[in-house]
Amino acid sequence: MKETPLTKHGISRRSFLGLGATAAVIAGAGLAGCSPAAKETGSASGGSASAGSAAASTGTASFLVAPDPIADSDITETIDAEIVVVGAGISGISAVRSAVENGAKNIVVVEKGTTWQYRSNQVGCIGGKIQKDLGIEIDKNAVVAQLMKECGYRPNQRILNLWAENSGEAFDWFLAPSEGKYVVEAESDPYDGESMSVRKMHWPHPDTANVADDYYPIFDDCQICLPDNGPYIEAMVKICEDAGVTFMYSTFARQLVRPDNTGRVEGVIVEDMDGNYKRINASKAVLLATGDYASNLEMMEHYVPWAARFMSIFPNTDAKGEMTNTGDGQQMGMWIGAKMEDGPHAPMTHHLGGPLGVDAFLLTDVYGNRIMNEDVGGQPLQNQISRAPKKQVWQIFDSKWTEQIGYMDTGHGNVNWYVESGSEVPNGSYGKNAYISLENNEDGNTPGFTSYFEGANALGKTADSIAELAEQMGVDAATLQATIDRYNELAAKGHDDDFGKRADRLFPIEEGPFYAYPLTDTVILVNMGGLETDVDFNVLDTEDEPIEGLYAVGNTQGGRFLVDYPLPAPGISHGMAITHGMLVGRVLAGL
Repeated sequence: MKETPLTKHGISRRSFLGLGATAAVIAGAGLAGCSPAAKETGSASGGSASAGSAAASTGTASFLVAPDPIADSDITETIDAEIVVVGAGISGISAVRSAVENGAKNIVVVEKGTTWQYRSNQVGCIGGKIQKDLGIEIDKNAVVAQLMKECGYRPNQRILNLWAENSGEAFDWFLAPSEGKYVVEAESDPYDGESMSVRKMHWPHPDTANVADDYYPIFDDCQICLPDNGPYIEAMVKICEDAGVTFMYSTFARQLVRPDNTGRVEGVIVEDMDGNYKRINASKAVLLATGDYASNLEMMEHYVPWAARFMSIFPNTDAKGEMTNTGDGQQMGMWIGAKMEDGPHAPMTHHLGGPLGVDAFLLTDVYGNRIMNEDVGGQPLQNQISRAPKKQVWQIFDSKWTEQIGYMDTGHGNVNWYVESGSEVPNGSYGKNAYISLENNEDGNTPGFTSYFEGANALGKTADSIAELAEQMGVDAATLQATIDRYNELAAKGHDDDFGKRADRLFPIEEGPFYAYPLTDTVILVNMGGLETDVDFNVLDTEDEPIEGLYAVGNTQGGRFLVDYPLPAPGISHGMAITHGMLVGRVLAGL
């Protein structure tokens, strides 16, 4: 199989499956709290000295100042196409495949990496063959309603509905080119780290979990594609190549062509590795599928200054070795009059917790005081960590954790099953932090408990008394003891008078050994913020009118996630990229 953006950076597909546990370890080590100096400011692609000077003189962010148009005299080649797609990630490739399958011709794809791009292995959808075969039924309206609530009711619900109503079909469509190459496996089946299989993320729920009463419900929408999304996308790329699609790799989109910023978008000007400019005319449409802007420090500081300190974890780089997610499409769109969606934009900074994930065990600040209802998901947890003293909290529990995790939530970052040494993993427990044993497992799939508390790199503290635990934590022993006494009092009472946590997840801390694990800043995966579009993916201008010939999809498209990245539908970002890619491809083919 061809080299991918993951493997060429020394990250194997198998090791990448351990991202959940890895992110938790990184978070615990505090590595994600790197200073902004550790990140390079993403430049406005194709910018000029005059643009930088204008920004300096007006105080405007430089990426908002349109560069001087690239002169016709600087164009070394002109290429004619009907459709130009900027970005060969999962949304762009899905759009191109859909377009050619629906009759589109003469498509050019521009990608600044040396090959097509992808990340991770999760896909969220509602419906589809796999869920039907398992008897999983999801209320799409309930999912969309929860997404809207967790995003402050700021998204465009019609755009969310496109995913909810079409994602089951889209996921079946995504898998179709790989038919016969993958198997659908139960989560307890052994995995060899290389073969192609599709599994559910966390299903079924433990009988004791009572997820119906979840404050932050998580739906059974997510499938995990193993070894990752790469081979499935590769099968789609082959369809596109066989259909005659031209892929221009190591090519940088610099400016959209829209004379005087009026009328239709006519094409895009690109630059090759030798510095030569080429104009690609698009007689029907330009589709922006360039991803997010989490690695553009200036854009992060402008739109989400509270999240600018987070380190972008994905290793994808362009042909020059620079990070790929620098907001190129958003910038080029704004330069010709497109409207960037109103904020607050949504950083994907969900925490994956400690050895027991984000399960609802006691959390204290660095002074030993309880600070919150612990029964929340990874994104709300990180929001509290961001505002806690020293940006750190402690996850505290006792020796009875093995009996208690089955009562916890099921989903993104949760631990639900304790597995005795030598026992089979229960069906439904494949995923980021889904099951745990006392063994120090390092297979990339099973988070091992022991590694969090033993060894040179262990961050956790363990002791036979609360006083000794407090000493190891560097916390005042009287304060920590008072906090635990109060917590135990509420647990015995069966009612959390202080923070309102549900009683069936309110467990006393009584029997040693006692454990404490530090949770600090996590990392950022992507930052959601894109160009406003209508439901046909037409990019809108600042007067909310469609810009003829310009479309956006994936993380370049706005209207999907605002305020915080929501977690009720794990894998929805990839699921939406595939679904919306399939839908916009049909739109482009019909032009």
